[in-house]
Amino acid sequence: MLVLAAPSAHAAWDAGQFMSNGKPVEEHHCVPAGIGPHPAVVLLHGAEARSGDSDDAFERLCATLAEQGYYAQAIEYYSQTGAVGINQPGMMKKDFPIWMDEIADGLNAMAKNPQVEPHRIAMMGFSLGAYLSLGIGATFPDQVSAIVEYYGGLAPVFQQQASVMPPTLILHGDKDSIVPVRNATELDELLTKANRPHEMHIYPGADHAFNFAGIPWYDAEAGADAWSRSLKFLAANLNGAARSAASGASR
Repeated sequence: MLVLAAPSAHAAWDAGQFMSNGKPVEEHHCVPAGIGPHPAVVLLHGAEARSGDSDDAFERLCATLAEQGYYAQAIEYYSQTGAVGINQPGMMKKDFPIWMDEIADGLNAMAKNPQVEPHRIAMMGFSLGAYLSLGIGATFPDQVSAIVEYYGGLAPVFQQQASVMPPTLILHGDKDSIVPVRNATELDELLTKANRPHEMHIYPGADHAFNFAGIPWYDAEAGADAWSRSLKFLAANLNGAARSAASGASR
């Protein structure tokens, strides 16, 4: 089973839908305790077929974020396309605009949700989901307060928009065999040149998806550290709404 390196949590994993280009998009959300509106985190999975294990991992992550005080929502951006694997770059390129539209419409729907503070919404993406999160941040910087990206990169089509990127946390393994670490360092260089707030941490020896248990390249220490950095970054950039304290940049 794929399980994120995060603490146990028990917030409900509720199913919902929103519309994009006249078609439904599936989502699951976890609502924190207390009276809202709450800061929010949009979760985007990587390039893989949907499975019970994957759903379990994102249910755990969603619930954990809710325990930290965030309204968390996992968007199933495969709702209007088939699932695309890492060995299908042509399909990724073809479907990427559809996924971007779905996620953008999800942000618009979330901003109208009375349980969500519309000016405190972050993206958290993994692999392909990180590429999408960064693309959304570059395209709609006024709607995204922060991005936490795990082992992704900024697609070339968006690189000219680096100057408007929201605060970004870059987490990557230097032995990534699927998305080479140069994607992280190039993003760091772009954001540094554009004088945009960001942090980067590269994990020595870590491969792709290092924070998921149950796979051969799982790195428990790196996964726990990345999760801690993620919570601190969210707290620092969503006005300290979560229980975790903010921390400074590190490399």
